[in-house]
Amino acid sequence: MTSSRAFRLAGRLSARIVLSLLIACATAQVARAQVPSTGEQKTAVLLVNFQDDTSQTISRDAAHALVFGQVSDFYWEASYQKAFLSGDTYGWYTIPVSKTVCDTDLFAREADRAAAAAGVDLSGYDRLIYLMPDNVCTIAGYNSGPLVTPTRIWMLSNNLTARVIAHELGHTFGGLGHSMSVDCGATSIGSGCKLEEYGDPADTMGAGTTPHFNAVLKETLGWIGAAGQPAVTTVTSSGSYTLAPFETTTGIKALKIQTGVDASTGYPSYYYIEYRQPIGFDAVLGTVGNLTSGVQVRTGGTEQASVMLDMTPDSAPTSSYNDIRDGALTVGRSFTDTGAGITMTLRSADANGAVVDVALAGSPGPGTCVRAAPAMSLSATSGAVAAGTTKNYTLSLSNRDSGGCTATRFDLARSVPAGWTGALAATSLTVSPGASATTTLAVTSAATVAAGDYGVAAASASSVGSAHTASASAVYTVSVPVALPLSETLATDKSSYARGESVQMSARVTSNGTAVSGATVRFVVKLPGGGSSTLTGTSGSDGYARSVFKTGKGKSSAGQYLVQADASYSGASTTASAAFSVR
Repeated sequence: MTSSRAFRLAGRLSARIVLSLLIACATAQVARAQVPSTGEQKTAVLLVNFQDDTSQTISRDAAHALVFGQVSDFYWEASYQKAFLSGDTYGWYTIPVSKTVCDTDLFAREADRAAAAAGVDLSGYDRLIYLMPDNVCTIAGYNSGPLVTPTRIWMLSNNLTARVIAHELGHTFGGLGHSMSVDCGATSIGSGCKLEEYGDPADTMGAGTTPHFNAVLKETLGWIGAAGQPAVTTVTSSGSYTLAPFETTTGIKALKIQTGVDASTGYPSYYYIEYRQPIGFDAVLGTVGNLTSGVQVRTGGTEQASVMLDMTPDSAPTSSYNDIRDGALTVGRSFTDTGAGITMTLRSADANGAVVDVALAGSPGPGTCVRAAPAMSLSATSGAVAAGTTKNYTLSLSNRDSGGCTATRFDLARSVPAGWTGALAATSLTVSPGASATTTLAVTSAATVAAGDYGVAAASASSVGSAHTASASAVYTVSVPVALPLSETLATDKSSYARGESVQMSARVTSNGTAVSGATVRFVVKLPGGGSSTLTGTSGSDGYARSVFKTGKGKSSAGQYLVQADASYSGASTTASAAFSVR
């Protein structure tokens, strides 16, 4: 199967079929994720050179800062603080291999053997990264894919950057393929299209300079649309939909609109719509065409490639890579896929978010008022508490009516166990279509209630009737009193860091040797020049509370640091301390 066959058929098939064929040709590189894509990623960096080239093209400190600073920070931000790299950097090791050979498996075997001879145990690492001088290999980076443990990537010094390392790791994180673009001449989809394998300018897996992965890839990794992660809305009816900036941790990150079923995989195919802003690693997009002025549209789905569409086609007809740089759908413009019966229009966009009107065939258009149940959530602001404690929950309500509707007053009610009290800060919220509002539900348990999990809930209604009925629930956990004394240990992942690196801090809270879950830990980092930085964490079932401190890059950041971790739980408290240095 080659893409040229799809191009030959372009003259005889509809735009929808042509685009499906193009995507199917790219699908072969996409694999199911086999390794965890969230949590701590234990990583070893091995600096390796050759018997006929013993040059050390990067210092150990610089390599460590590159991987565990810049690359880890990228994954931490892009995953909404759910994935980061931690580990060690070893070498340089000279392996008995010539640089005239290009054999990544041989490089790995010899490098692992050299590390073992030096007393390094690689068995505890999830991922191995080999940094090497240039040799006859012609590609900047190679990867093992996700189907081996530990995963491996090989990087050559001819392009040793955070972007290339993050890109190769993406292939191993979830079997991510390249982020593509499609050029259909004067139209966004059509016949005679050209697929660019690295064409997506707003993605590190494409042509971007370390911007976030796009929504198709983040959903594949479980970074959006999964439990505990920012949400994705699947559009099944016409209406107005609000997108939050893609880089922030709250709000809807993407819209999905089904276009059909992919013939090669049997899975549904979708349009994905996301709204990017020049924030964090996506700041690089602020100077690329119109990519932060409107919404970006891609096609994709389970085991299907991510393909960015050009919503401003033929602005640079001589270059597909330049043409896609202004590929966003900007305010007031519409895109229609007649074959799928879908029209999307960007109604508004600013720093707070974007509103997209979607019209589906057979469903009333955006100008019609279509009522829908609001989206509600109830989230706690603290973990397990002692009986009789007042615990606050944030109640969030989003009006899912179409843009043709007026604002609605939603009346709120709450439900708590018998003998408990529950008070809503506001008993009603007036919300416009596509907008959201919040209030607080304060719940106080009975002072004599036994330890355990108890359900609390909230519901909405309005004068519209059953169409506006919705509910949300949460858990109130009453803790088991902790036998004194409370104990704590504190550690950092290393004792010494380069400027600009991230310090992984972990405090373990126990009582009589048993892990304590739900303890609040306040990490106070005392700076060498005076002053301090405070972060907080909550212990999990293993007793560990974790936090990350980012060191500064200036000369004044060098010196000795003291970390004090103050843990508290059910009236008991304890303190532990640790130290590290920044050079």
